[in-house]
Amino acid sequence: MKNNFTKILLISILALALFLRVYKLESVPPSISWDEAAVGYNGFTIANFGRDEYGKFFPFFFRSFADDKHPIHVYITALSVKLLGLSEFSVRFPAAVFGVLNVGLIFLLARVLFKSTYLGLIASFFLAISPYNLHFSHFNHEANFALFFFMLGLTLFYYSIKEQGYLLPLSALSFALCFITYHPSKIIVPLTLILLVVLYARQLKRNKKGLLVSLAIGLLFLLLIISNPQLLGIARINQTSQGSKEVEKTRLFQLTHNQLFGRVGLVATQYSWHFSPQFLFISGDKNPRLSSQSVGEFYKLDALFLILGMLYLLVRRTRESFLLLGLALIAPLPSSMVADAPHAGRAMFMMGSWHIIAAAGFYSLVTIFKKSLFRWGIIILCLSLLTFSLKDYLIYYYGEYTKRYAIEWQYGMKQIVEFVKQNPQYGQVFVTDARSQPYIFFLYYLNTPLQDYLNTVIYNNSKSRSDNNVLTFNKYYFGGWDPIEILPNNEVLYIITPSQYDGLRHKLSFDVKKIIYYPNDAAAYYIVSAKP
Repeated sequence: MKNNFTKILLISILALALFLRVYKLESVPPSISWDEAAVGYNGFTIANFGRDEYGKFFPFFFRSFADDKHPIHVYITALSVKLLGLSEFSVRFPAAVFGVLNVGLIFLLARVLFKSTYLGLIASFFLAISPYNLHFSHFNHEANFALFFFMLGLTLFYYSIKEQGYLLPLSALSFALCFITYHPSKIIVPLTLILLVVLYARQLKRNKKGLLVSLAIGLLFLLLIISNPQLLGIARINQTSQGSKEVEKTRLFQLTHNQLFGRVGLVATQYSWHFSPQFLFISGDKNPRLSSQSVGEFYKLDALFLILGMLYLLVRRTRESFLLLGLALIAPLPSSMVADAPHAGRAMFMMGSWHIIAAAGFYSLVTIFKKSLFRWGIIILCLSLLTFSLKDYLIYYYGEYTKRYAIEWQYGMKQIVEFVKQNPQYGQVFVTDARSQPYIFFLYYLNTPLQDYLNTVIYNNSKSRSDNNVLTFNKYYFGGWDPIEILPNNEVLYIITPSQYDGLRHKLSFDVKKIIYYPNDAAAYYIVSAKP
């Protein structure tokens, strides 16, 4: 009876997680971002031609916008695109699926860590309704993929030291896949492995065969990285690292005039920001693409559970407790070392460990009471408060968020491409580069065959290439032209921003063919050509 009840609860939690992650998946957030379009188009070219957008055959990394995207989520997206066709839903669906898988996986991990089915169920429920994980399950981002392989590696490790030693190599493989899934894994995975070796050295020594196979797997991935150093993420580090001016502002630099000490001081300061109430419980990441801005990365009630959970782990003083505390403390490190901290994406390993700690706090609160009446009273009260928090979050997320922050998701590019497709009479189409990487949206929404693109593309080699990689392909032109001095021509179509339209020198000679509006009714783009 108990096992059946557990299965029913877990299936119910997974069903809730699935619904929350696929509901309006194609329209919330309101548009795919340039990174999603890049992953989608590269998935499309891999699925249909076996090459990325640069023509490289089944690459180990994707050059994309010169940020060397990791391969795992692109290849998984390629499978989704192959099965479902290229669309907003098919591009986002893998992130949603892995979000659900993580809800199931955290149940297994928490259960094996605490030897408690109930604590596992609580952890899975907390992750299922987490605003942190819900947001990252609604767009194609590496976070859920990396979290899956990380938690799978931990789960398999713990099963391997509990008389199932044959699982240790699979744990090593999972950690290795995590390492090449997302840049922060380069820091978190090695530190986690060090923690596991220190805490479980005796158990590992007893499984020499499994340890040797695991080391061989690690060596193979090391050779892969040596032959493909782009997998280390150096390009992305260069794009996001803090400049010397920021380092020189730190107190440690001013005291020592030493760049290294100054950088350590900057990392320490940025690390502390991840524990601020603003980031954790009030508004989350300041970037609207990474947080809804209506709640923090956790609900306000989670603050109580996290505090109780930390105390619970400190009182238990088990190796599992020290591991969780260690994971919780190292999770913000990748975000702390580069710009834009606190960054919810780079601190994504706060998901999982922090949710298990919160679940432990909830469990400890309930088990304080001996009488079932009080226990059920606390459970009902806490679940009611969490339900209200979830309801308020969802109402905002599916309503105001999509209207207020559509510009952050480059809303309007789909509508632009649809207009262009419906009006093939224009021999040339000039698109403003005021929004980053406009070319990728044309490739994506036109389902452009790879060879057609490669035969006509001219890359941007100017200083603006970080925001606009391509100057032209086929009849489409992106940047490199003056949006003020353009001359009207009946065979040429221009897509410009409202401010560029207002500044047109020959404005009276142009006819507005269409205005693209944001969901809040503000003008996003003007599509213009010469008057008849």
